[in-house]
Amino acid sequence: QDLHQRVDQLSRWAETTTPPVSFWLSGFSRPNGFLTAVLQTTARQNEISMDTLSWEFIVSTLDDISLVDPPKVGVYVRGLYLEGAGWDVSNSCLVEAEPMQMFCPIPTIHFRPVENHKKKSRSVYLCPCYYYPVRAGRAGREASVVSIELKSGAVTPDHWIRRGTALLMSLEN
Repeated sequence: QDLHQRVDQLSRWAETTTPPVSFWLSGFSRPNGFLTAVLQTTARQNEISMDTLSWEFIVSTLDDISLVDPPKVGVYVRGLYLEGAGWDVSNSCLVEAEPMQMFCPIPTIHFRPVENHKKKSRSVYLCPCYYYPVRAGRAGREASVVSIELKSGAVTPDHWIRRGTALLMSLEN
């Protein structure tokens, strides 16, 4: 099924001159390359060094149907799952997972490149994003793709570290 979704995503993108509204990160064989290209595009548009950019992550409060245009800066990323936590849509923060819930889909995330000195600091959990539930690298890949800042909610980020909370690109091993 993943293969069909990958082909569909790339086919739809190839048929148009504009990028899709959102990207399914798991659909790329090298998601780090895609994210680097987004940073590089932003750096070129603003005539700055790519080294001066980092990510700001904004979890959408809208459903995917309401996202009709791509963001002016960065990309929307969809199709990620939380393991070890749940997501409070109304407060945009991590919460305890529902009983018997192993994985929780997280809303679309805006990956927005920002200059390092313009980045906001707040109480966030730096959540690693892995390819698979088995958190080990495969075939020359690192295990983690990117670390995404998520609001830690009513508890400290250390709580989510102890829980082993992570984002997953796929639920299949």
